[in-house]
Amino acid sequence: MVVFKKIDLYTLKTFLPLLVMTSLICWFIVLMQFLWRYMDELVGKGLSLTVVAEIVFYASMYLVRQALPLGILLASLITFGNMGERLELLSMKASGVSLYRIMSPLLIAVFGVGLWLYHFQNNFMITSEVRMWTLLYSARYSAPELEVPEGSFYNGITGYSMFVKHRDRETGRLEDVMLYDYKSGVDRTRIIRADSARMAMDDSKLYLSLKLYQGQSFENLEDPPGTQDNAPIPHAIERFDLKEILIPFNANFNRQDENEFRNLSVGKNMQQLNRAIDTAQRRIDSLRLTASVSLSDISIAQRYSNPYPQSLLDTTQWAQHARKSIQSLRSTRPAIGLDSLMRRYRLQDSISIYARASSAMMAMKYEAESRLYGDNEAFRDYRTNSQDWHRKFTYPVACVVFFLIGAPLGAIIRRGGLGVPVVASFLFFIIYYIIDTLGQNLVRSESLSVQLGMWLSTYVLAPIGLFLCYMAAKESAGLSADAYLNLWQRLTGTRVELRQVEPRCQETSLTAQELRDECLALRTEAEDLLASKLMNRSLLHIFLHASEYVRAMKPIDERLESLVDELRASRHPLVLAKTNDLPLMPKKISALPLPSSPAQGKLWLLALPLALPLLLALRVGRVRIDRNLRALSAALSEIVPIFDSNIQMNQTLQ
Repeated sequence: MVVFKKIDLYTLKTFLPLLVMTSLICWFIVLMQFLWRYMDELVGKGLSLTVVAEIVFYASMYLVRQALPLGILLASLITFGNMGERLELLSMKASGVSLYRIMSPLLIAVFGVGLWLYHFQNNFMITSEVRMWTLLYSARYSAPELEVPEGSFYNGITGYSMFVKHRDRETGRLEDVMLYDYKSGVDRTRIIRADSARMAMDDSKLYLSLKLYQGQSFENLEDPPGTQDNAPIPHAIERFDLKEILIPFNANFNRQDENEFRNLSVGKNMQQLNRAIDTAQRRIDSLRLTASVSLSDISIAQRYSNPYPQSLLDTTQWAQHARKSIQSLRSTRPAIGLDSLMRRYRLQDSISIYARASSAMMAMKYEAESRLYGDNEAFRDYRTNSQDWHRKFTYPVACVVFFLIGAPLGAIIRRGGLGVPVVASFLFFIIYYIIDTLGQNLVRSESLSVQLGMWLSTYVLAPIGLFLCYMAAKESAGLSADAYLNLWQRLTGTRVELRQVEPRCQETSLTAQELRDECLALRTEAEDLLASKLMNRSLLHIFLHASEYVRAMKPIDERLESLVDELRASRHPLVLAKTNDLPLMPKKISALPLPSSPAQGKLWLLALPLALPLLLALRVGRVRIDRNLRALSAALSEIVPIFDSNIQMNQTLQ
């Protein structure tokens, strides 16, 4: 029995209102994306406000399953981000409550949301989805709205193309009208020009009445029989004061039958999908068995011809003929070769044999194509039903997966509000959407099985969620940005390791002037090393002559450590502070071994894949040396003025 405590009620009261708010926001976003996607099929069709409202309502019901997982991801991120930002998570953990215990009531609530989503998909969303697709397809195939533009040809009327120079929108008068009537064919195009015209729909909205005023029409006529090629083409020109043309134009919105979509996979619940999948599987097995037997019979019939009718009751006649043929072959035993076989047939016989073989192959090809078409149709039916069957589970499971990602990620980043959580949520949702779309496309192309393709996004994101839960519960620093930045700096050699200097009780044996001179000498040595061949010659040269440079860092490292040991004994606090800025110099130019001679280096370069890690390590080492030498020169340049001021002060006091 689950016992809820005050801390559980507190987290639920924090999470559930955020879940409602974020789900509504995500619901609105995916609805706008859906409408933008199908904008071309809705705009310009003259749809009534009622039809558009129906499409929006049913689409919003259909998109609940997409908005809810994203809302859970965003709500969990904001909830745990706010708790981490307000140090509530830290207080709970300090009281002995683990992150898993904090997440448990919310996880139970998310499980409940997932079960509700499954029930909603299986019972209520089916009707909304069927009606939505019915209305969308009805709008797609409905006639466009009759809106003739000015100064361009309008092709929205089937069989006609109209040009209007000016249109008076108040009176509906069209001026300088040109009409191309090509419904009888391009060769029989009729061209009509008029000074003005008016258009009107009849009461049934099935016909368009076009009245033309003060114009003429031109039309080519059919050539009479026996007309010569160079004879002029007969034509007819008609001048009129008023001409009325009645054009079939169905401007009504005709709803398609919903039963067409109810019989598809989108209109079936789990029980109906199970029956459809089982029926499709049986149909596939039956078609493939029939095709195998049919093609096998055709192949056998073409290879082996029996001159005698076969009978299951009497095979004596066939057996006697076969025995005589075998005995005659044994008695003669002719020398059979390719030349002898070719000489047995005349050219006409060979052509006849090739023709029969070609005809047989074409018959097998047509039979195979016919069987393949039926198999593809059956498998498409099986695939679509299986995809919808799995889809009823993938979205509820996605709710749990997104919660397992959002809750620990919010505890790690410790940022609430609508800033970082929104960015992280949409990033993960885009990854989920891309992988899910990729899986469905691979299933559609039969590159992946239905099960693997539909659950591909879950297989990818579920381990990420479990890993984030583990890292957040351990409070590991492995997911912090600083950890990855330090790792990148170490790999690329851009990180400068600084030292932690502790003051030495024993006084230094060197005077301030001697320490100043030592700092200047060390800075000069660092600048000389920066200008040396080690830092300026090509990487291949350093690699081939590594024996000359392998000990180049040892003198400056020893001199630096000796100077640091003397500076530790200084009583000047600013000198001690600046000593911490002196970098730790690398003792080697590369972390990996380098060739001991140019000949060995050339052998390594011949095996270039083996030499690439060595060259990369050498480059990283040289970048690190360059950074440290520049940091050393800058730090010494700041220490020298301190000694200068100290020396001047001592001289003034004396």
